[in-house]
Amino acid sequence: MKPSYLKAAFLNVYNLGLFGGALTASAFTGEHVLAVVTMGMEAIWLLFGPDLRPFQRAVDRAHREESEKADRERVNKLMEGLPEREWARARALDELRREIERDMQNNPTFQAILFQAELDKLSTLHKSFVALATACVRAETYLSATDPRDLNRQVDIQRNLEKSLKDPEARQIAAKNIQVLEKRLETMREIQNFLARARGQMNLIENSVRLLRDQVLTMASPDELVEQLDDLITGVDAIQESARNNEAIFSRINLEPVAPVAEGSSAPRRGERARE
Repeated sequence: MKPSYLKAAFLNVYNLGLFGGALTASAFTGEHVLAVVTMGMEAIWLLFGPDLRPFQRAVDRAHREESEKADRERVNKLMEGLPEREWARARALDELRREIERDMQNNPTFQAILFQAELDKLSTLHKSFVALATACVRAETYLSATDPRDLNRQVDIQRNLEKSLKDPEARQIAAKNIQVLEKRLETMREIQNFLARARGQMNLIENSVRLLRDQVLTMASPDELVEQLDDLITGVDAIQESARNNEAIFSRINLEPVAPVAEGSSAPRRGERARE
């Protein structure tokens, strides 16, 4: 999102300082002409200042630095929550990004072009890797806390109850239990599918960035780098869309396994698996 040049023209420190100082001086001295002149100059500045290219470049640079700082803080916060192995992978990927940036600067082919966009893409890949790693950890946490065999046994129990119980309301409750349990099994399959795709994409990012690291110093054309980065980002975007779709799933996940409800059966205590 591009910054508002008009807002930046008015709210920057220098403008507010001069504008506010002149109005304050006018109020203290009673020189109303000073206030009128100040208002007129401010109107001219706000009319023409936002369209000045040097001013726009300065605003863009400040906006970019602020966005990069916010992105780094978000990524660092996500990395703090990663297990050691995932943290090390993300850290190594960031080091590769820095090495590629250094080699791009040393490659004569890149000297005549503006390659900031490609550096941004490398940063985007690193942020995407960290986001995918975070989503994978959440998915694996859920899958490790839920045994599909227990869920299938619970489905069988409820189906038997639905057939054997005489009370209509009790049969209706058993039918609802079946629906809930089957939905949980479906959720597990969705998470397993997402996990397989995300892990595969993380490996692809690592392998591709390592390949770029090997090639970038001797690339004959910047187009080679652009094409490879664009292909990677396209794949990441597809996986991240899947991650966003799965956010609804993760938000309703209950990590405590649900004990089976059945007549004449004792529910296992929390943390204790049902016996085979």
